[in-house]
Amino acid sequence: MDGHGVVTYFNPSAEQTFGYGPGEAIGRQLVDVIVPPALRDAHRRGLARYLATGEAKILDRRIELVAMRADGSEFPGELTVTRVDLADGPTFVGFVRDITERMRTEYELRAARRRVIEAADAARGRVTRDIHDGAQQQFVNTLVNLQLAQQKLSANPERAQELLEIAVSEARAGIENLRELAAGIHPAILSDRGLAAALVSLVERMPLPVVLDVVVPKLSPALEASIYFFCSEALTNVAKHAAASTAWVNLVVRDRQLTVEVRDDGIGGAGLGSGGSGLVGLHDRIAALDGHLDVSSAQRGSGTALTAHIPLPA
Repeated sequence: MDGHGVVTYFNPSAEQTFGYGPGEAIGRQLVDVIVPPALRDAHRRGLARYLATGEAKILDRRIELVAMRADGSEFPGELTVTRVDLADGPTFVGFVRDITERMRTEYELRAARRRVIEAADAARGRVTRDIHDGAQQQFVNTLVNLQLAQQKLSANPERAQELLEIAVSEARAGIENLRELAAGIHPAILSDRGLAAALVSLVERMPLPVVLDVVVPKLSPALEASIYFFCSEALTNVAKHAAASTAWVNLVVRDRQLTVEVRDDGIGGAGLGSGGSGLVGLHDRIAALDGHLDVSSAQRGSGTALTAHIPLPA
């Protein structure tokens, strides 16, 4: 635009971004072309102040603002303005980029991070409750029975023996409770024998047949844990919601990419936007690995396939 705020050049990319036809923007006040009504007075004051004082606030800087299309719709943009001095006065050249997709991605990333934090908080809460209501109570009972047995050891040895047996039973139950809890947090077999063995153990515990095919090299412990729990959560969803007769789990590495597929022959109809938090949680888990999750469940009765693609380091 020139020093009076009139558009003197509007390239084809600008026409496409803002929705104007060839020549429709040239000759008009820029403020009426791409600036939303609520911001126009500020734009005019800023231009007048700069021309009067030389005080520049946006020149040669990259700033984010709201721009307006020809149909009146608004979108987030990134703007850089430079000044070019010509014989008939100053000309201002603005470079605008539509950052709608970037802003949407950033919003989704922030939302995913919030969900991950909330899920972690909820998991810690469940662990606390499970310990308090399960193992902790059983070990408290063990201690009480041991103390009672100690008191009755001389006066009533038979009763003391009964209390000792009860205490042993409670202690065993508490240890088993802790083992189950630890397996839900991080199964020992995963650390001891790796991902393939842990998945074999997982599918053997499922209430439906699961066909497992794992062809992967040794991965980092953190990645193996994430993949294990992805498969565990996906199979749990199948067991709870899919009404399936069989499920399949396939893992393969090709071209520095790990592909994990969990599919079933159930009722189908699942999708990230179909309600519930199960698939959203799986999506967030894969996104945290810089991967992406595809959900294939086009129609009811077609089964569901979850396919995660995760890049691997060289």
